[in-house]
Amino acid sequence: MSGDETYPATVGQLSVWREIERLPADRLWEANLSSVWDLPEGDWGEERIWSALGAAAMRHASMRTTYVLDEGGFPRQRVAAHSVQEVLAQVRQGTADVAEREAKDTAELQRAIDTTAELPWRAWILLDGGTPKQVLVVFNHMAADGVGGLVLREDFETILGGTELPPAPGPIELALDQQGEGSGRLRNAERYWRRTISAAPHRPPGGDAEPLGAVLHTGIPMPLANEAIGKFEVTLASLILAAYYRGIQAATGQDAVLLLLMSSNRFDETHARVVTSLNQWTPLLLQFEPDEPFEEILPKVHWKAFNALKNGVCSPDAMWVIRDEHERLDPPVDPGFSYNPMLAPPGFPSEDRLVAPRIERFEPARATGPGFYLIVRGLTSLDLVFRTRRHGFDDAAMTTMLHTIQDHLAGTIGGERL
Repeated sequence: MSGDETYPATVGQLSVWREIERLPADRLWEANLSSVWDLPEGDWGEERIWSALGAAAMRHASMRTTYVLDEGGFPRQRVAAHSVQEVLAQVRQGTADVAEREAKDTAELQRAIDTTAELPWRAWILLDGGTPKQVLVVFNHMAADGVGGLVLREDFETILGGTELPPAPGPIELALDQQGEGSGRLRNAERYWRRTISAAPHRPPGGDAEPLGAVLHTGIPMPLANEAIGKFEVTLASLILAAYYRGIQAATGQDAVLLLLMSSNRFDETHARVVTSLNQWTPLLLQFEPDEPFEEILPKVHWKAFNALKNGVCSPDAMWVIRDEHERLDPPVDPGFSYNPMLAPPGFPSEDRLVAPRIERFEPARATGPGFYLIVRGLTSLDLVFRTRRHGFDDAAMTTMLHTIQDHLAGTIGGERL
């Protein structure tokens, strides 16, 4: 590939691009993700760390890619750096002290990355007493999603340890497949979107409200959660989704709830370790009676979510046409309640004991994105990060929702009620 060749974007990249287009100029930084990587045990010199970062970028083309708009307003991929030296000349930001990590992370996260003019990531080495201890990486969502970032970290550690890795399949190959053999999947997903949104409940008029944010620290360690889920024959993500539905139902009085599930689209071996952004929303409509036992709705939620995620690769332009059509109705269709589970696999180093649950309130920094959003962080223990600016949903409703979720998790997995 020469520096002048361009290729179509994947639907995941296009989805991120369309979201970025909707951001005001002073909020473009919200397309960034950040991560701090602890360095493995060893005597790692700075140059070896930089070299390993560059080699990881050589393995994954998305970390060397910029984007060019065609005449129709569609982004096209262009591999803009073809050597470790070219990569590091752009992304190497120097060093900082670990004591400055939090301030550095916040400041650099909020410095936008223009993916049409620069590589989509930056890195710093964090020093403790002059010794490298961590790496801070900030990347634009066009380059990678959360799982892609984990893959990049694993490959960096492998290379740092002395193992060379060959080039990996990347988003160019994925985009060409989606325009060829994978195009039928896109058409099926579009039909699914249209059916689901057409059946969704409508909502009363009302704009955005003051933002609310809270973290539900469930106190449930991941080993307990993974062990307990086996008796239900559903995934942990589905169980938490069912609890989320019951929480929304309790807080709003709605039985028919439109949920928007984050699909990472890493369901087959070919795409599981592709470093790019594969995240897209897929709709799910749930409706159960409030008195239907939780354990009876669990398998129903699981299989409905399974079907929704099968349609998780959809043209974002088709998706926005469908959503805009229904937004113009009077009253408009409910915008949905977004859900994003990020769960570490069994065996990941984790907490091993229950602790008391608690709710920690915060003021959301992000002003754009989903107006009602639950992110599940399941690394060492289950933490549910919630933010909303939904009209008519106040602090009391948020408290009811989070208490209901905790009650269902404690009743099925284990742990304490709030």
